[in-house]
Parts: sequence; C-alpha cells; structure tokens
Amino acid sequence: MKIIKKDKDLKNPNEEMNEKTHDIELTDEKEETIIYFEGFSSRHAYNKEDLTKKVKDLFESCNINFLIGSGYCYEKLKTLGDLESLIEENSVINKNNKNNKTAVEALILYHFFLNSIYPHAQDLESKCSFENSNKFIIKLATLLSDRNDKNLLKRINLFTTNYDMYFELSLEANSIYYNDGFSGRLAPEFSTDNYNRIGKQIVQNTERESQIPTINLFKLHGSLAWENISGKIKYRTNISEVLKTIEMSSEIFNDNWFSYDKLSNPNIYKSIEMINKNKIKFSRRLIDKINKFIEAYEKLHIINPTKKKFEETLLSNIYYDLLRMYSNELEKNNTAIFVFGFSFKDEHIYSITKRALANPTMIMYIFVHNKESLNEFKKMFNDYSNVFYIYCKNKNIDLSEFTSLMFGDSYE
Repeated sequence: MKIIKKDKDLKNPNEEMNEKTHDIELTDEKEETIIYFEGFSSRHAYNKEDLTKKVKDLFESCNINFLIGSGYCYEKLKTLGDLESLIEENSVINKNNKNNKTAVEALILYHFFLNSIYPHAQDLESKCSFENSNKFIIKLATLLSDRNDKNLLKRINLFTTNYDMYFELSLEANSIYYNDGFSGRLAPEFSTDNYNRIGKQIVQNTERESQIPTINLFKLHGSLAWENISGKIKYRTNISEVLKTIEMSSEIFNDNWFSYDKLSNPNIYKSIEMINKNKIKFSRRLIDKINKFIEAYEKLHIINPTKKKFEETLLSNIYYDLLRMYSNELEKNNTAIFVFGFSFKDEHIYSITKRALANPTMIMYIFVHNKESLNEFKKMFNDYSNVFYIYCKNKNIDLSEFTSLMFGDSYE
C-alpha cells in the first residue's frame, strides 16, 4: 500500500503489520490501556501515544473519512439492533392476518421510537449535545485545522447512519464550519451537489485566501431534520414538536391488547410473544388508532431498518446518491477510513466498502467495542490485508475511549 508521508520514519501500516507475526505484550506498572492493532496476519500491542501519533500522521497525508454508527450516541439513545429481523418474523407469523401484522409492526416501530428517538427531544429543545460528542468534534476539528499539506483539502468526510442531531449540535455549539448538504437560510434545501463546495476566506488586511477547515456531514439514513415538501428535502426546524406529536399518538400501545407498559421498561419480545401466543385479534377500531400513530411516525424522513425502507422514492434516490459519494471518496488515492460504532448490517454500505477495499491505497481502521465483537468483523473482511482492527485488552471502546485513542487525552 502506498501512502504519502512527510515523516520518513512513519511506516506503512501494511508493512509494519507484516514485519512480525508474533504478539507483543506491553507491561506497565500503572496498568495503562493496552491497545491491540490486529491485521491480516499479525497482531501488535500499542500504547495510546503510539496510536495517536499514527492518526496524526494519517491526517497529514490521507483523504480522511469516518463511518459512524449508533455506538456514537449509545450513552444517550438506545438501539434496537434486530429491528429488521423482528419485523420479518412478524411478516411470516402473521402473513394471513393483516390486522395483527400491522399492529405488531407498529408496536416494534414505537418501541424503537420510544428508546432510540424520543429521548432526543429534550436535547433538541435545549440545543445541547453531550460532553463526549463535544470532545470528539473539538479534537477532530483541531487536528483538521492543523493539517499543513497544501496538496490536501482541509476537509474530512463524516458518514453516519444516525438520524439524531448530536453532530450538528456539537458542531454549532463550538462554532465549527460544516457542510450538511443544505443551502439557503429561510427555507434550506438539501442537495448532494452542495458537498462539492469548498469554503474560503480572505485573511484580514491582505488578499491572501485561506481554506476554511470543513467537516462534510453525510446522513446516509436520513435525519430528524429532513422534511419532504413537494418532492424536495427541506430543513425541519420544529423537530421536538414533531417527536411530541408522535408520542401523543402512541396512546394505543398502552392498551391491554399489547401487554406493553412503557413506564416499566417493557420487553418488546415478551409483548410480541404474548400477542401471538394468545392469538389476539385486533379490531378495525384498534387498527384505526394504530394507523394514526403510523401516519404521525411517517412524518420522520428517515430510513427504517426494515425491508420496506425504499418504498419512498425521494428518500431512496437520495440514499443512493449519498452511497455513490461514499464510494467515490473511498476510491480516491491515499484514503483512510475510521469506523466506530457501526456493525455493517446495512448490506449496501457493507458491499460498497468491500468493493472499495480493492483500492490498494485505501486503508480501513475498525475500532471494535470489545474483543468479543472482533470475530464478527473478521468474518466480514477476512480476505483483505488493508483492514485493521483496534481493540483494548482491559476495557471497552466507547465514544470517550475512541476519542482518547484517536486524538490523545488532552482536551482542546
């Protein structure tokens, strides 16, 4: 693999990983975090300083991309990892009972909304992100601003499947310039063409131009801020009001028919089991109330992890346009992509990523939450020598640890 480097002592990660095939154990009386850096044929142990230096060197020499999933905001919003499989099972079990199929699917979507979306309403009202998100964004922007290679744009790409607004809240709270695909002030409109813009500024009292460090934010699965108006994606400003309206329409799920008490940390699996086991039949009256919830929920312009995700043509077209941009970025020379909190369960993103790994100058670093998750990623990318897995010996990698590993412990 060929990566442009300013420091002649910096080794190509592929070369470095192949120099030794045995494990290196680091020992420290202070029990510092031991980071394993594992590749195609070997594993090495690093300390944080080594890894942070490697990241800094990559920022100085590569086209930098991030792929971020729900692990980013796990401390704030829960995830329903097998939502799609639950809905698929329901389609089979209740294939001959349209009312029950609709009722159970709506309950699953509501459980997802209640745990993974609605808690965000409070953050949106206060216009506050959370501390670990702010730290990540500040450190990311600082490292980007320090980029000195004139052959590289002062721009990084942040691809995420998250619908929430934590990135935007953190970026704006810290006055960091970003591009989310929208243009306009009174009625901002989304277009993928906007990502091709580069921000510049004139240095005061001179005519010299300087590039504005920019974070391109790609919301691959849509956003809570997206609204479909006359076939165009407009920026929604009343997100918390929309979320509250959806919650108000969910009263039907407190009905005894669902065996679902949202105030008692309900178990969605047991609720579905009770409905199917008792062979409950949902009346037309109940279905009408359920449809009111579905109508309110569908005002969210997001891609749900279900097989029906592409019934809405406009969102489907934008999704594929964004995937094309994701693919194009990974196919550029000297590209690095850092993956955090993402499981690659989206088959399109997974397929594009695997295809892009044929690029000999691309390298992917997957930050694995814990060692138990390592084998799943290895099965996905076991044939690629330019994929590296980073995990800790003595702790899980959450957002705080990810930020520390990437950028160091000092708070800018």
